[in-house]
Amino acid sequence: MQTVTTVPGRSRRRSTFIVACLSAALVAALTGCAAGAANVVLPDKPGHVQVTGAKPARPSARDLLIAAYEDYWRATNEALASRDASKARAIMAGHVPASSIPALVKGLQAIWRRNETGYGSPVFHIKSAKITGRRTAAVHDCIDLSHMGLANQQTGQVVGGSGPSHDFLITALVLEHGRWVVTGAIPVVRTCSY
Repeated sequence: MQTVTTVPGRSRRRSTFIVACLSAALVAALTGCAAGAANVVLPDKPGHVQVTGAKPARPSARDLLIAAYEDYWRATNEALASRDASKARAIMAGHVPASSIPALVKGLQAIWRRNETGYGSPVFHIKSAKITGRRTAAVHDCIDLSHMGLANQQTGQVVGGSGPSHDFLITALVLEHGRWVVTGAIPVVRTCSY
């Protein structure tokens, strides 16, 4: 009979090494890091399916009118906040006819001279937006102006008031250089609701 002598420390290290290698191999296999790729049978693609590039939806006339109307209000607020005539002209270009910009800037300068600034913005409740002629259109809005106005820039005191919360406003637009621009707005003495 043959006797085998083992060194206790070496056997334990060898066992630990083998367990570590097996554990690493098991983790690698479970996480997809195995040496070979799995053989998986995928279903056939149906022959009648064709992938095409999705074309962006073209905005409707109504969408373009509403966008021009809302952009006009945002541009007006930005122009007022700029407190600079040349910046205000640049901001308003493309939102109103070029011929309207001098009068608009003159009105802004009067507000700036009184050291007033705007606060807030309108809340839109658009009832209709339609083309009314070959190059004209109108947006009918039951606009809420109660969240905006003018305030003294130093004190913050409201000096120019909040408008009504249900103001029926008809805004005229004209197509100029391929873009709808606001030519004027008429408040209508009529109740509206949203």
